Formats: sequence, structure tokens, C-alpha cells
Amino acid sequence: MKKLLAKRIILWAGVLSLLLILSACSSSNGNVSDEKVEDSQETVQSDESKEESATTVQYTTITGEQVEIPADPKRVVYLGSTLGDFLVMDIPIIGSNLIHATGKFYEGKTEGIIDVGNPGDLELILSLKPDLIINGYYKGDSNQSEAFAKIAPTVPFNSALPYKERIIEIGNIFGQQEEAAGWIAKFEAQSQKMWDKIQLAEGETATVFLQLGKTFYVMGNRSLGAIIYEEQGFVIPPAVQENIIDEEQTFLAISEELLPEYAGDHLFVLILDNEESQTEANRMLESRLWGTLPAVQKGNVYTASADWNTDDLLALGQLLEELPQWMQRQ
Repeated sequence: MKKLLAKRIILWAGVLSLLLILSACSSSNGNVSDEKVEDSQETVQSDESKEESATTVQYTTITGEQVEIPADPKRVVYLGSTLGDFLVMDIPIIGSNLIHATGKFYEGKTEGIIDVGNPGDLELILSLKPDLIINGYYKGDSNQSEAFAKIAPTVPFNSALPYKERIIEIGNIFGQQEEAAGWIAKFEAQSQKMWDKIQLAEGETATVFLQLGKTFYVMGNRSLGAIIYEEQGFVIPPAVQENIIDEEQTFLAISEELLPEYAGDHLFVLILDNEESQTEANRMLESRLWGTLPAVQKGNVYTASADWNTDDLLALGQLLEELPQWMQRQ
């Protein structure tokens, strides 16, 4: 009887030991399984984070702000005066203030782009569902700028900069630095070819005048001035340098009495294509004072449409061909 009891005790002890071992193995496998699940979850989360960070980039704007923008934007609204820059660089513009896209070089280039008004209708822009807004009017209404930022990531943009600086900025925003450098190199070569044709004498000066309605302006070193005042181009007249460029102005309205002060050896007169501007320009070009200017007496006056008061990338190739022709026709 005692021997039978002892055998039963040994048997139960063995069973208990076996159960403990199986339990431990099960617990161990459970922990390993949990660890694998946790590792898998962390891997998925890491991949998602990488994917998210790849779709947006941090961009430092010209005002020094940090803005998170799409790495590859597909629906861009541009507000400014140099839409052609973006069109030439194949930026997907879906909306813009087309009031500035009036030159003949824009013909057939703005199809499919919605005119959002000037400086931009908020409801219309919202309806376009942009993923990026380029705001060329950031120095104006701050409330408007804040409203744009609520619609989509918004980058301030200075469309008054010379074309090289604008192209570099566009390249930085859209990750097209190499393309931007290529466009600059192309136009530098074209520009050099143009100046080789014109063959200026050393120290020759030039002035760009602009007739808009009844107001007569002298332009600084922006738009057409950015081209004619290139290093190999015309010298800037002292009055233009001191009263416009040194004052960080783009242009200056003047009265006819000041013409002799600003007039250089060559005069480019750009006239807005409407009746009032044409009438005022004709009156000024036929005035006695105008006839006394040395450039006029030498035949160094070149008139053209105000559309050419630009260094817009879309116009630039044509402009570098047009300018020597203006001068040869006189």
C-alpha cells in the first residue's frame, strides 16, 4: 500500500513538472510573439513617417519663415506679375491673376489656368483646392496673406527681383535647382549674343520711359531695365541711379520738365496699348522740350509696347531678339 502511494506521488509530481514546463514554453512563445507584433508595428509606423516626410519639405522663405510645403506640388496658384517664369519651368499652375498675362508672348500659354482675380479671390482659390500658393503680394495686405495660408501652404515671392534671382528662387521652391541654372546659362549666352550685335561704345547710357495713361515714368533696373543695364549693356544715367535705384525704387513718375535730367544717350519709350496712353505719348514725343534732347536729335529713340517692360522668362527669349531690331529700325 505504501509502495502504491509513493508511485502515485511520483507520477503526480512528474505531471506537475510537465505542466510547468509547457506553461513556461507557452509564456515564452507568447512574449516572443508580442515582441514580434510590437516590432512589426514600429516598422510600419517608421515607414509611414518616412513616407510622410518624403511628401513634404521644410522651406525657408525669402522672409526667413519656415514653411512646410509639398515636395512635389501638383496644384499651384501663383499671384504675381511674372507668370511666364513658372510656365517656362513647367510648374503646374492651375490659377493665377491673368491681368498681367497680356503680352503677345502669352498667346496660347494660359489655356486651362483659372483667372483668380487681382490680388486673388479667396473663395475661387479655395474652390481650386491648391496644394501650394505662391504669393507675390506678401508685402501688401497681411490679412490676405494669412487667409491664403489657411487654404494651402503659402510661400512669399518677390516678382520684382531681376530674372536670375527669381529663377533661382523658383528652383529652390520646387526642387529644380539644376533646371534653374540651365535656364540662366541659356539666357546669359543669348544676352551676350545680343550685346555683340549691338556693339555699344564705352560709357553709353540709356533710359527707359513708360507712358501709362497721363502718367510718365522713369524705370529703374527692373523689368526691361534689368536687361539693358546688364554688365555688358548700357550705363545707368546718374539721375536714375541716385533717385530710383539707390532709393530702392522700381520706377519714378516725373514731369516733362525733368526729362533732360533723366534722359540718357538712348531712350526706350514704352507705351501702354490704349488710346489715352498713345495720345499722351504722341503729345510728349512732339513737344519742343523732347526735340531738344541729344538722344532725340541723334535718332536714338526706340518706341515699343509697354508689354515689353518685362524680364519675364517667357518673354525673355523674344525680347533679346526684339531689342536689337528696335535699334536697327531707327
